[in-house]
Amino acid sequence: MKNNISKKSLASILESSKDSIIIANQEGRIVSWNNSSSLLFGYSPEEAMGQKLDIIIPKEMHDAHHEGMSRFMSTGIKKIIDQTVTLEGQKKDGTIVPIELSLSSWEEESKEKFVCAIIRNISERKEKDRQIIDLHGIINSSPSCLKLVSQKGELLMMNSVGLDLIAAESFSKVDRANVYKLIKKEDRESFKKFNELICSGEKGSMIFTITALDGTERIMETFARPHKLESGETAHLAITNEITERVKTEKELLQKDQKLEEAKRLSVIGEFAAGIAHEVNNPLAVIHSKTQLIELQLNQLGIEKNQNFEKIIDSLESIQRMSLHTSDLIKNLKTFSSKANFDNLELVKLIDIIDMVLKISEKRCDNSGIKMIKKLDPNIKLKCTPSGLSQVILNLISNSIDAIESLQEKWISIESKISKNKLKLIITDSGNGIPEKIATKITQPFFSTKEPGKGTGLGLSISLKLIEKMNGELSYNMKAKNTQFIIEFKSFES
Repeated sequence: MKNNISKKSLASILESSKDSIIIANQEGRIVSWNNSSSLLFGYSPEEAMGQKLDIIIPKEMHDAHHEGMSRFMSTGIKKIIDQTVTLEGQKKDGTIVPIELSLSSWEEESKEKFVCAIIRNISERKEKDRQIIDLHGIINSSPSCLKLVSQKGELLMMNSVGLDLIAAESFSKVDRANVYKLIKKEDRESFKKFNELICSGEKGSMIFTITALDGTERIMETFARPHKLESGETAHLAITNEITERVKTEKELLQKDQKLEEAKRLSVIGEFAAGIAHEVNNPLAVIHSKTQLIELQLNQLGIEKNQNFEKIIDSLESIQRMSLHTSDLIKNLKTFSSKANFDNLELVKLIDIIDMVLKISEKRCDNSGIKMIKKLDPNIKLKCTPSGLSQVILNLISNSIDAIESLQEKWISIESKISKNKLKLIITDSGNGIPEKIATKITQPFFSTKEPGKGTGLGLSISLKLIEKMNGELSYNMKAKNTQFIIEFKSFES
């Protein structure tokens, strides 16, 4: 009775199993075949019972199967028994199906051996694997970086393009790494908020800068959407492209547009200056000469020089100073916008030009207690317009005097150096340098840090233009300890 119950229980288990369970004797003939086997291979129990296992094995695998069964039955040597392997099975209609096979064996008291095969159809799993492989192929063939980021900022997936952008050797090196550490500090908080937004179910885009593992900075543009993981968590799926060159090009175009606008504005200034120079300079000359005459006549009248008299004289002198200042402004405007011919440059000694400028500046330096240091090669000659170069050097020295005359340490150095086939004229003063925000603007027309009435804001703009017309370069040295300007020429003799 117990044996009958056991057999019934076993039969019930076999029939209720979702997996195909097949038992074969030592001759390789089927002695047990459940319903799942019929569903998988297409044979009814009546058709399968007593048949050799060959009916479910592809023809090209028959020899290997026979050899393995024979070896096991005669020697007991197991090759795939007690293991789970992936193979192919064959249906009744000849269709090949991928299967997962687990084999076990036992021996009855009669010494007869049996083999039990538990077989699972893995077609769906294989199809999913194929889709995953195809998806990985698509992902890795994409010209853009594709990445998956968790709510915590962990990197869950990244294709080869993305790995190249962050300079990672392989994904295993950055698997579950915190992507926030790659984001440049000033963009990090914004990116965290962006990631939170995407993981909350929103779509969006962002431009940010990363610092790759090799230290390279890259500007990135990303388009992201939420993505549900199998765990139920929402992650951040994004297509990201490097736009460093695009941003650089856009900046260059913007700078060109700004220069074009500036050129247009300066053209208007030039036309304005040319148009009013004559009309303004003549009245200014009259005003200046008349105030001088009035001052002279007042002094000749023998009027008591009391406080009121001194106020009148001060007012007249103020009118003279302002008329001269206005005249200088008009002259500078004309110089700045002029179309002078610089085609025929003269070969002159540099030291002669410097000495002439220093003589003009000598009195101002002495009055302000400024020491002038000169380190010049007396043999250097260069091609220039002497008046133009004199104007530039005089302007730089005048600016230095204005900047340092109230300091305790007061000196101006003018030095010549030859480096890499270039002549460098270096003008340095004892000032502490120009702040970066101001230094970027000092050559802009009408920009000045001086008090109203003390500067037109055109000196450095004119100087820059004059040096360029002489095939040279004028620049401010941000790296110098003190305030330093450098004029460079390629054409010179020494």
